[in-house]
Amino acid sequence: LVVDDEEHIAALLVTNLELEGYTAYVAPNGTMAQAIIEERHIDLVLLDVMLPDISGLELCRKIKRGRKHLPILMLSALGQSSDRINGLQSGADDYLGKPFNLTELFLRMENLLIRFQEDGVSEIQKTQLGEATIDLTNSTIIRDNETSILTTKEADLLRFLLEHPNEAIHRKDILDKVWGYEVYPTTRTIDNFISKFRKWIELNPNDPKIIKTVRGIGYMLLK
Repeated sequence: LVVDDEEHIAALLVTNLELEGYTAYVAPNGTMAQAIIEERHIDLVLLDVMLPDISGLELCRKIKRGRKHLPILMLSALGQSSDRINGLQSGADDYLGKPFNLTELFLRMENLLIRFQEDGVSEIQKTQLGEATIDLTNSTIIRDNETSILTTKEADLLRFLLEHPNEAIHRKDILDKVWGYEVYPTTRTIDNFISKFRKWIELNPNDPKIIKTVRGIGYMLLK
């Protein structure tokens, strides 16, 4: 995801990213960036510091609160040491000053993608739950040759459950870790997501054996 309000820079980045084999989306402001991250599977964000509706630093903090495993490479014409420090302190995983060399940009992107995979995120990208195959790389659940497409938030919630197998997880912790403090839905939203997962995964959704309800607390994924 390229987050930059300068159209010519965004267009140049997208063209070169696609030539390198990436699928690239563009958001000219923070509001659209958050919407795209919510709706689509994003592997990496190229984030400009200067945006029309919100500071790139604040947007970075918001993204990281909800998706700590999503790497962010900050791009900015503000290239002083203090600017880089501010960017990294906001949660950015790397910082590159404008103008930049495209080869260096691609190398930094590749390093981030590899680093986040090696940190363990890739270990649960594909796994088996009962008769269903969970593929978080492609945001899908496959069962009986039928494929269900996960939204970004559904994938985030399922990933969170997979990261804490056999643990009773409180609904409040799910809201904090998956939705973050900026967007705080009701616990009923979680229940609706869990109901969907059970239809896709459980042999009998009314008598779940994999995603159990823990009365008074929340849910537990048995694995």
